[in-house]
Amino acid sequence: MTSSALDRTGTSQSEQPPVGKSFIFAFAFAYAGFWIACLMPGTVSLALKVQALVGSKDAAGALSLIVGGGVLLPLVVMPVVGRLSDRTTARIGMRRPYLLAGAAGCIALGAVMGQAPNVPVLLIAYALYSTAANLIGTPLLAVIADQVPPQQRGLVSGLVGLTLPLAMIGGTFIIQLVATSALLMFLLPPLIAAVSVLVFIALVNDRRLPKDAPRPKLSVREIAGTFWVNPVRHPDFAWVWFSRLLFVLGYGFLTTYQAFFLLNRLGSSTDQVPHQIFVASLVLSITTILTSVTGGKLSDFLRRRKTFVLASAAIYGIALIIASLTTAFNGYLVAMAIAGIGYGAFLAVDLALVTDVLPDKATAGKDMAVFNMSSTLANALAPAAAPLILLLGGGSYSVLFATAGGVAVLGGLAILPVRGVR
Repeated sequence: MTSSALDRTGTSQSEQPPVGKSFIFAFAFAYAGFWIACLMPGTVSLALKVQALVGSKDAAGALSLIVGGGVLLPLVVMPVVGRLSDRTTARIGMRRPYLLAGAAGCIALGAVMGQAPNVPVLLIAYALYSTAANLIGTPLLAVIADQVPPQQRGLVSGLVGLTLPLAMIGGTFIIQLVATSALLMFLLPPLIAAVSVLVFIALVNDRRLPKDAPRPKLSVREIAGTFWVNPVRHPDFAWVWFSRLLFVLGYGFLTTYQAFFLLNRLGSSTDQVPHQIFVASLVLSITTILTSVTGGKLSDFLRRRKTFVLASAAIYGIALIIASLTTAFNGYLVAMAIAGIGYGAFLAVDLALVTDVLPDKATAGKDMAVFNMSSTLANALAPAAAPLILLLGGGSYSVLFATAGGVAVLGGLAILPVRGVR
């Protein structure tokens, strides 16, 4: 779909007024809060919690079970939430009720994870927590289609890319400060997310759907259609979806197993890992910041998306392959610096690209939830596939990281068949 395409109301998307500085600040802050809440358990806290519960011998398998199983619930729930948000006629807006529910849920479930006495409780709590976190992330993505005109989508998408490294820096810094308290490691990130949601709600007017607006009945067929976008009718959306799936799959191997890579490949101690992950996240974040906003703005100016996605995925994939060959922490930091260059540019442009090819603005919440399923599914596939890759690779985390790099490169190549956007 081109930037001049009409939505179902007959309104040209190019007629959307530009968003101002208050929107940009509030959106970026809210998305940073979402990232902190979403990423910190899987990046540091879960690995350390699992190791404390079951010991180092069984930690990798238990972590795979928790992370893989934990994302299955949001995989099913979030498209339904997106569909419901497109139909919501609440006085406070279409997206706000879900943002508030997500923030409250993350706080409660973060406390449960911090005090979980065993793996089953941790698994259930993480599944519910992941769902609550996506109640923040999915409506925020829909807001881009609701309020951001095409000529600013690269900029706003770049800010989304910028918020992730900032969240990684801030989140891992906080985690290392409270690493001696499992409860605080799990509780502080959702508290920060809740504050960011409240700021967003205070500064940004939400789209409102009139109570008499035509809405199709939620029939069985309608609900079934919630979980997909027809790839035959909308092939561009399908290819962008598949590209994100592969790229996030490669990223999932890194974030989920980074702690074990440091422990087993580089020989780091358990006490060193939280600080090393913070330093690695800082290095990756610096280069991600350099390419996220600039990449998004440049893609707006050149009116090109595909070239940026392809190049950035290649850079990121090659960086993970370099990381797989390192034997010292300094070499690992170099690889993370290169990875940040590709990661920032990918995040900046990929989100703008999918917003450009959305089938229908009137179902933006549902369609963005379907798009977000690619990330959720990838986060489920990564821990499911990792044990097999480790088995075939003789338990080598280097083989796992090299595989992650190859998958990320394939994610970039998957964008080539897209025709509706250059």
